[in-house]
Amino acid sequence: MIRLLISNDKLKSLAVSVGVDHIGIASTDPPLSLKNKLLQRLAEGRTTSFEEKDPVIRLSPDRLLAGCRSIIVMALPYQVHAHRQNPSLPELRGKVARCAQGVDYHTFIEQKARQIIELIQREAGSSFNYRILADRSPLVERELAQNAGLGWIGKNCNLITLKYGSYTVIGTILLDKEIHPDTAVARSCDDCDQCQRSCPTGALGQPFLLDPNLCLSYLTQASGVVPRELRQLLGNRLYGCDSCQEGCPHNETAECSPFSELAFSFFPDDAMLIPLLRMTRREFDLSIGITAAGWRGKTTIQRNAVIALGNSGDTAAVQPLSQVLKNDSRPLLRLHAAWALGRIKNNKARNYLESSMRMDPIDPVREEAAFALENSN
Repeated sequence: MIRLLISNDKLKSLAVSVGVDHIGIASTDPPLSLKNKLLQRLAEGRTTSFEEKDPVIRLSPDRLLAGCRSIIVMALPYQVHAHRQNPSLPELRGKVARCAQGVDYHTFIEQKARQIIELIQREAGSSFNYRILADRSPLVERELAQNAGLGWIGKNCNLITLKYGSYTVIGTILLDKEIHPDTAVARSCDDCDQCQRSCPTGALGQPFLLDPNLCLSYLTQASGVVPRELRQLLGNRLYGCDSCQEGCPHNETAECSPFSELAFSFFPDDAMLIPLLRMTRREFDLSIGITAAGWRGKTTIQRNAVIALGNSGDTAAVQPLSQVLKNDSRPLLRLHAAWALGRIKNNKARNYLESSMRMDPIDPVREEAAFALENSN
């Protein structure tokens, strides 16, 4: 007979005592269908640059913790307030996904996980090995959350919980001791396709299948040049995209727990675009750097700000964009600044583009300036 480290019910009552009310145990043996799904994604080119490509590694918790016997999965809610537009602020501001408006949720997940581990250690009175993972592991965390009974995977590929909708972040704790696993939730999205119709780019062309190459959330995080045909669709997004979640009926009544209000209320949901272009490394580290958006670094966020300024069509953006085009040492930002100036369709903007087309030392920047000029009339 296998001796359990702690009962499933006792674990959940301990978790509630530290404010975690969505917690469950997933089996360490994934279904064969999950491996086939990962192989299909890989074959169809629907993986991102951020994820582990080998399905074996994604489905092998014992590679991360030797002798792993149980996986604790937590779904922690974040603030569900709609993006507010502050009328006292100028129009040139960007939008940040709700999960990144507060302090970095990875830190918050780790804090809650350590509190739970301490309680288990006291209750069990025996030693065990563990490993805490917060959205930075190769494991398929949403599938684990579904198998742990926390919710179901929606047509937008997000975990949907009954209480918090899809506005949760997921953390896992690997243990080398046994805890009785939970049963997966038998729910589905039925005939609803609101998330698919809410996606601006058609990234959810088929239910339960996401094309990351069209996903605006991914594009705001991916490095390099944003495809020209998708830049206008980014609008004023600086980091992430909540469109498919905002379209989901399960999120209309999603609750927000008291501790998530405390944890996710430190970053304003209005981010000023022009100051972002002048932000120093230290200023970035002390502001965006403490949020979940900080990991992408200053250049990627500033690239998104340049695109947002171009999409604004506001002539107030011409001068700051021209400074990027003329003086910034990074070709990536100069290229997007050329496109942005072309979007504003202004005589001064065209003058700057003509100069860039002649003088910039980088071919792709000159080519972008030429394209912007051709399409700015």
